[in-house]
Amino acid sequence: RMADRTLYEWQVSSETGGAVSSSCGLSVGTDSPLIEVPRDGTIIVCGGLNVKAAATRPILSWLRREARRGPGVGAVCTGAHVLAAAGLLDGRRCTIHWENRDSFEEDFPDIELTQNIYVIDGNRYTAAGGTASTDLMLRLIARTHGIDLANLVADQLIHTTLRSDRDEQRLSIPTR
Repeated sequence: RMADRTLYEWQVSSETGGAVSSSCGLSVGTDSPLIEVPRDGTIIVCGGLNVKAAATRPILSWLRREARRGPGVGAVCTGAHVLAAAGLLDGRRCTIHWENRDSFEEDFPDIELTQNIYVIDGNRYTAAGGTASTDLMLRLIARTHGIDLANLVADQLIHTTLRSDRDEQRLSIPTR
């Protein structure tokens, strides 16, 4: 809307194409089962609770196949675990929500995990979740369409500061 033309379209997909339940129990409808993604497209894996069970063989195979075709591949929150399980973060930097950091490091000790709110490493994108996902998307908009448009979108979202990939996650009160 801020660009006065369509810059992005999205489709929500799942393994079976049916509705999926979010971690909070909200049912989310999908547009299709897993599809072929255009080379200039982007896949974003949305994570949540019990992510290991959601990282099924068909999901991992689809991610590997699509990544070989060339689209950007990203994840928010625990979705980074799915990308790592698919081998798509090997040799890359990434991030994950602070409360999943220890288990991620245990499962994937050779992947460089940061405390940053989001990481862009080539055509791999990870965001720690929550508002960090907004920061990542604003950065991708800025990279493709310029900082002025990203700032206009941020203003529409009442998002006052464009945080960078150098900003770190704030630790929880119990962790501090």
